[in-house]
Amino acid sequence: MTKLTKGIGVVGSTTIDKIVSQNQSVTKIGGTTTYAGITYSRHELYVFIISNIAPNERIIIDRLEQNNIIVLNGETNRTTHFINDIKKDSRKQEVFNRARPIQLRQLVTVVEGIDGLHLGPLHPDDIEPEVLTALQNTDLKIFLDVQGYTRKVVNKKVLTAVSRHLSAALSAAHIIKANGTELKSILDYYQKSLAELMKDFKIEESVITLGQDGGWVEKQSGDKFHYKADKIESVTDPTGAGDVFFASYIISRFANNRNLPDACRYAAHIAARQVEGKYLTIDSLVLPYQVVRRKSNLNFVAVQGSVQRFWVQGSEVQGSRVQRFRVSGVPE
Repeated sequence: MTKLTKGIGVVGSTTIDKIVSQNQSVTKIGGTTTYAGITYSRHELYVFIISNIAPNERIIIDRLEQNNIIVLNGETNRTTHFINDIKKDSRKQEVFNRARPIQLRQLVTVVEGIDGLHLGPLHPDDIEPEVLTALQNTDLKIFLDVQGYTRKVVNKKVLTAVSRHLSAALSAAHIIKANGTELKSILDYYQKSLAELMKDFKIEESVITLGQDGGWVEKQSGDKFHYKADKIESVTDPTGAGDVFFASYIISRFANNRNLPDACRYAAHIAARQVEGKYLTIDSLVLPYQVVRRKSNLNFVAVQGSVQRFWVQGSEVQGSRVQRFRVSGVPE
């Protein structure tokens, strides 16, 4: 088994997420890069985040660097913005901004310093397809969260659909993670069983998460281990729990060399603490501004000291002063 000894890179959008739950909302840093990246760092791995964050969102980079993460940030005029409307048993997502796709040249500077790469795309165009093609011929251990390749964005709404880029991503990956809904979509798309899919794409392990019902890990050999979810005292915010689980599993299996049962139990324990709000706490991720949806417009409120700036339909309003922006609804 390949062991992570140098470090790991996490690739994907780092986001501004507005979480709406139980008539309350909070705006915080999000994305696989954040949740998995900080989890790796807390386990004393060298962590590189390869992402595209807009220049005016420097606070996000600062927050990640405070967690001993090296951020390799590319060029983009805007940061990916999600709104997550969380009900008891469901989540609806909308995307109001998408950063520029991550390009192959952004990974070139980091590959010599890592032995693992965690792909965490949030939508099918998050990572340039040429990156996936190049990763099919690398010595790096590739860990893939399939979520971004089981979605499409239509009129800013995130819907279920398998992307044409999934095959390239699976061809590059050694270990994959999917939740129950994502797995069903993928198997229906390819008309294969999970065992057949793993054989065709040479996937070594598939990590399947089922929330409060636990989940299982399946190896290409056919061996399976079913794990139970860890007990949760109270649900604070389930956002990022899947990312925390997968990163914790990867750490256990490929950094600490634990067996399947031990790795699953450890990952389930850490993920449960995330759901309780005790692992990556809201205070550690919250941002000092709000993203508010009102009808068809997106209002962006940044609080900086005692000054509030409002962007409404492409204009910045600061007192009676108005400045034009190039993008309607949000600042670039």
